[in-house]
Amino acid sequence: MLPFINNISIKNKMVLPIIIFIVVTFVTIQSINYTVTFEREKKSLIQRVKVLAQGVAYNLQAAILFEDKSSAQEILSAFVADKDIVRVKLYDINEQLFASYQVSNTLVPRPNADELDDIAAHQFAISEHFIFLLVPVKLDGVVIANLRVTISKEAFHSILTTIFKVAAVYLLFLVILGAVLVKMVQRLIIEPMFDLNEAMQAFVERRSKQPKLVATNRDEIGDLVRAFNTMLDRLQHRDNQINFTLDKLQEEKSFANEVIETVQHSLLVVDEKGLIVHANAATRDIFKCSEAFLENLLIQELIATKQTSFLQDVIDANIELNDELLETTDLFQSKRWLRVSSRSLTKHGRILYAIQDVTDIETAMSRQRIAACVFENSKDGLIVLNSSNVITMVNPAITQLLGYHADLLVGKTPFEVFSWQQFSSLLPTIRNSLDNYGQWQGEVWEKSASGTLIPMFVKVNRVASDSEKDEFDMVLTLSDLSNVKEMERLEHLAHHDALTGLANRAQLYKVIDDIVTSSHYSNQHFAVIYLDLDGFKEVNDNYGHDAGDEILKQVSNRLLSQVRAGDLVARLSGDEFVLIIKQTNKVLLAKLAERLLGLIGQEVNYKQRSLHVGASLGIHLVDGPERDIDVILKVADEAMYQAKRKGKGQFVFSRKGK
Repeated sequence: MLPFINNISIKNKMVLPIIIFIVVTFVTIQSINYTVTFEREKKSLIQRVKVLAQGVAYNLQAAILFEDKSSAQEILSAFVADKDIVRVKLYDINEQLFASYQVSNTLVPRPNADELDDIAAHQFAISEHFIFLLVPVKLDGVVIANLRVTISKEAFHSILTTIFKVAAVYLLFLVILGAVLVKMVQRLIIEPMFDLNEAMQAFVERRSKQPKLVATNRDEIGDLVRAFNTMLDRLQHRDNQINFTLDKLQEEKSFANEVIETVQHSLLVVDEKGLIVHANAATRDIFKCSEAFLENLLIQELIATKQTSFLQDVIDANIELNDELLETTDLFQSKRWLRVSSRSLTKHGRILYAIQDVTDIETAMSRQRIAACVFENSKDGLIVLNSSNVITMVNPAITQLLGYHADLLVGKTPFEVFSWQQFSSLLPTIRNSLDNYGQWQGEVWEKSASGTLIPMFVKVNRVASDSEKDEFDMVLTLSDLSNVKEMERLEHLAHHDALTGLANRAQLYKVIDDIVTSSHYSNQHFAVIYLDLDGFKEVNDNYGHDAGDEILKQVSNRLLSQVRAGDLVARLSGDEFVLIIKQTNKVLLAKLAERLLGLIGQEVNYKQRSLHVGASLGIHLVDGPERDIDVILKVADEAMYQAKRKGKGQFVFSRKGK
């Protein structure tokens, strides 16, 4: 089948599917039409006869009951109204013929065994020329007789005739439609293709007279014709150029030599063995050699490639190179990158090599690749803004840090996608720093895509993008400080009191240990003030622990207000506090103690009530080689108890500090 189709003309290939489509469409539609019409007429005929037979069966009830055969015969004559009914027999309950009706001159056969089975199962059967129908005669739901009706199928012949007439008309329509389609295909496709084929044959055979095609259609064939005409025009133009070039060849030869000498690429002409027969001036500059050095030199010796036999294999196999990048070593053993192309010349055995030194370009590209790799794999988020503050690049770390995909950021300003309030407020400072120093850095807390505040260390650097236009890009480096801040938070919790925020016992010991172990300890004095609140228990007992907590918070704030940045206020437990005062003396300590007693003694407002507490202070001025922290604190504690024994609301210096 396929060889047959391949061998026929394109015209027949276009027409054949149309013919097959018409035939298949006609056969399918007519088959469906015949089947549907036959079934519809069959059901209509059987239903019509059933209705007539049931009416007659009703009238036969009395005749059957009174065994009046003459009346029954007369009633059966009513079937003469339907010309398709050729015979009716009435059998009583005992299957005895009671009465009958039959159209004269009509021979009606008896149903065969298969047809009798169909009648018993479905109450009707269909033979080649007749339909046999069984209609029971019922009285009060009891079958008292059966009508056996035989129906002629002559009516189907007229239906079949009608179907054939319609089919003929439909076939004629399809044939006309097919002819129109074939004509259109021939006019719109086949004829332009034949004309194009003829023109191409004329072009291939170089005929003197070549037909000129006209593209009348704006379809693929029209495009093909226009492309063919364009090709012919270009070829003609090329031929004209070649002829013109040949005429001017002698004149252009000197110009070509001048171009070869002035071109910046190295141009080498070698023979079939690789011997250099011509080299331009750029060759001497690129390879840093003299013209005498190039005489009788092989190109394999001039270009020392990493693969020793590479150029020799290229020459032996007569392979043309297209911008081949070669890693070489020059005469001074320096690594060089050369981009080499080669073409065979018209003179037999001659090959032209065009060589460009791309060492600087490759080095720059290598740096760019490394920079791009660093950019993509950096753990810090990187955002590049152009001079219009539009985001041009982001690295994957930005998505991990802030939750914004790169597609949502590139092409927009940061303020269109980020709700960065702190960064926005710092923008004037950042711009001023960039103008003066070229960079800015600082910590900010900004929201991610999920709305979570993230601590970040931001570095902003200015990078020149166009030095001629004095335009700059900005590179933002965002470092996640979440882990650092979390460590600081845990460190703070471990060394500070949860209620007051003051240093706890662990922090107190650490600070004292740092002081006594420092190299300058012997030259520095510091004091330990041990403070215990007076009347705190009564506040707790009378007003509850919430009131006591409020007392502790306000006392803590008052203590902090009286110390310097380098000093320390710690809460040991309950209502006991310790102050570490650096670089002091007894006079300053006495004044500080008086201020502390006055501040602590001031009232504390709590739920519209005025609460009062006092304090007793023990002061130990450490000015000797004391290094035992417990002993230092114990001395201050004993001084505090001495103050309580003196009547509370006082301060006492330890004996060691006197």
